[in-house]
Amino acid sequence: MFQRAELERFCEHCNRVARSARVAATLFCLVIGATACVNFRAPTEATAKRMPPVVVTRPDGDVGSVRPDMRPMLPSDSAYFRAHPLMVPVEGVQPSELTDTYHAARSGGRIHMATDIMAMRGTPVLAAANGRIIKLANSGAGGIGIYIADASGRYVHYYAHLMGYAPNVVEGLQVQEGDVIGFVGSTGNASPDAPHLHFQVTRSDANYWNGTPIDVRGFITKPGRMRN
Repeated sequence: MFQRAELERFCEHCNRVARSARVAATLFCLVIGATACVNFRAPTEATAKRMPPVVVTRPDGDVGSVRPDMRPMLPSDSAYFRAHPLMVPVEGVQPSELTDTYHAARSGGRIHMATDIMAMRGTPVLAAANGRIIKLANSGAGGIGIYIADASGRYVHYYAHLMGYAPNVVEGLQVQEGDVIGFVGSTGNASPDAPHLHFQVTRSDANYWNGTPIDVRGFITKPGRMRN
């Protein structure tokens, strides 16, 4: 057992060692920090090109972003879609899996104004409601797409970035909710690494390709399920 005097001398020795260690640690950090500052170089253009690209998991296309302002849904729109809810237009996707991409920012201060539904390439794309195919389109932005006028004639559904159409799809074809009309892809300006369906609903108060977009995500309440 230590005597009191021996214990005090031992503690004083420990304190001196600790103080010396702190001083040494401080000097070490100063030397290392100075060395790091001397050796640091900002990335050059050549090294920047060798850096791996940032992986974007969500597409950043401008399809549907034709207006910088926000157009609120009219009471008549809300009443219509409460009475006629939509199906998720991708097989196997639940309404709870949808996220708010309608308000996502795009270049030039624009707003996305559509719902992007991520899915594996080749997943069946379904008609969200009864209607008639009015145009099969292929553009640089939207890629392979379909415009469908709903049964009321008041709204147009736009399906974009498709891998391709279903075999029976032609302009003028009457479709029913759940019919397979195409397949999820990444044509147009969609990222090849992020296949998805760009789904937009517009009020057909203008040309079918340039109506007023409305946010219907809250009315897409039926799970995506192919019609038998």
